[in-house]
Amino acid sequence: MRWIVPLLVAIAPAPAAYAYSYDGTSYVLFTGHDNSSVISGSWDDYKLAERYQSGNAPMLYVRDGTAAYVIRDAGYLRRAEAIMEPQQELGKRQGALGRQQGELGRRQGELGKEQARLGRMMADSTPRQMGELGRQQGELGRQQSALGAQQAALGKQQAALGKEQSRLADLAKPKFRALVSEALQRGVAQRVN
Repeated sequence: MRWIVPLLVAIAPAPAAYAYSYDGTSYVLFTGHDNSSVISGSWDDYKLAERYQSGNAPMLYVRDGTAAYVIRDAGYLRRAEAIMEPQQELGKRQGALGRQQGELGRRQGELGKEQARLGRMMADSTPRQMGELGRQQGELGRQQSALGAQQAALGKQQAALGKEQSRLADLAKPKFRALVSEALQRGVAQRVN
């Protein structure tokens, strides 16, 4: 979860995590509910942040260069969650579309297996059987095509959501940086390294 553009990554069975890029500064926000986290940085940042988390308690880990901080103040954490909420909601929608795409892929795989089975049967069939098996192959091909069209439509929806995710990340970036700067200035952020 550490790329230039926002991406949704589902880690099963671990909590869902969302990736955002904030100008080289890494963030990990453990929300404390639904085992979810919002992160910007590398997997190493996530693992470091986990060291400072107490159970499921909410916490914000920030690494800016070599300095790392933890924020546990409930008010700052609520504000951080509010800033990230639109992105998290959009991430949930992306996840739902991904599950639909997965189900379509599973169904396409089943049809492919059936087509292979029919193909093997055709090798040992009589001309009369061959016609019926060919008809069945054609029907499976039509079903595959319909599923492919559904996959394409879902892919377009995913692309649109990805663009929206990027737009939301750009809107949240200055708000989040201001929140962290304020926490540092007020001494709410505890240095951990």
